[in-house]
Amino acid sequence: MDTERSLPRRTRATALIALAAISILGAGLAFLYSAQSSKPQPASASDNPLLVTRDFVTYSFTSPTEGWAMDMTSGTAFTASRLTIFRTVDRGRRWEKQLSLSDAFFGYGALPLQAVDQAHCFMLLRGPSKELLFRTADRGAHWDQLAVPDPNVEVVTFTDRDYGWLLTSGNDLYVTRDAGSSWQPLPAPPQDASALRLRLPTEAWMTGVDSGPPHVYSSSDGGQRWHRHDLPSPAGGSWDPNSYFQSSVELLPHAGVVAHVLRDGDPAPFTLTSFDGGGTWRDVRPPSAAVAYQDASEWWAMGSTSLYKSSDGGQTWTEVISTLPDWMYRPNLYILDPEHAWVSVSVPASLTAPRANRLAFTEDGGLHWTRAQVPHES
Repeated sequence: MDTERSLPRRTRATALIALAAISILGAGLAFLYSAQSSKPQPASASDNPLLVTRDFVTYSFTSPTEGWAMDMTSGTAFTASRLTIFRTVDRGRRWEKQLSLSDAFFGYGALPLQAVDQAHCFMLLRGPSKELLFRTADRGAHWDQLAVPDPNVEVVTFTDRDYGWLLTSGNDLYVTRDAGSSWQPLPAPPQDASALRLRLPTEAWMTGVDSGPPHVYSSSDGGQRWHRHDLPSPAGGSWDPNSYFQSSVELLPHAGVVAHVLRDGDPAPFTLTSFDGGGTWRDVRPPSAAVAYQDASEWWAMGSTSLYKSSDGGQTWTEVISTLPDWMYRPNLYILDPEHAWVSVSVPASLTAPRANRLAFTEDGGLHWTRAQVPHES
């Protein structure tokens, strides 16, 4: 790779670290925004062992009763790393093992599972020198390892079981129309673009990471052309050219986009939304950093004690409940419809208690939450 290509790659690595920092900061702010309970609740000695795990687990749900779980355990000098994929069809009463990787997985990390429907799911493992892409088309009964056009994959994202894009760390972009069996090159996105988000074959977004005003990019023609959108500064102010900005972008269900900008020295990200392809933006101020989207208008925000909802795309908020269970710490919401949602919570390890990861679901719009069993390696 020549000098002109290696520079964006170094820039991209810096951007990924910055975006990871925003994610970590947001998880912390979800707790700090709460008006009560200044300390995490550790797992009690009487906690049902089936309802808690020390492993790092990420989830992807396709219905109120069906979902996937990725269970990861880091290796040590004496034990191998382990990654196990589980699936439930009965709201977590049972988690069936679908795939397990151990010794060969040492040194790899994994991005969250992408379940595009109840049968089809994709998984990207990121390693020290190359990435591995897996696919199942039969609800996890069998997994195929797919060839990728470049060993240095940054992002793989699918809109359905056949169509997806792949972005490399060298800023090369590829498209598949056959579920990852083959890949064709697309025009390269802007040099400073990162964090690919794909909604439809004709709509994609990326974050700009160059110095200067925070900005994002969009494409409405399948990646043939990209348009830059400078993000407006907070009302009554302006972006300080000497400040360092960390940005991220996420897509709302069906329509609309959310951009987050974290400025050096600010305690929380500045959040904006656009519903006209980035032509105009408006400021939104959720009551908690843990926000999930039922659709473009109906949003949920959860702290450690309260659940809030918005019906106007985050412009106004109503507190739904102020007495969430005391184990709601760093919640990660998965909304399926107005009544059904899942939440995973993670309490970090302390001097007196190990890490405790839990899972719960609601069937009444968040008024009541029921603990669910978490996956365990048998």
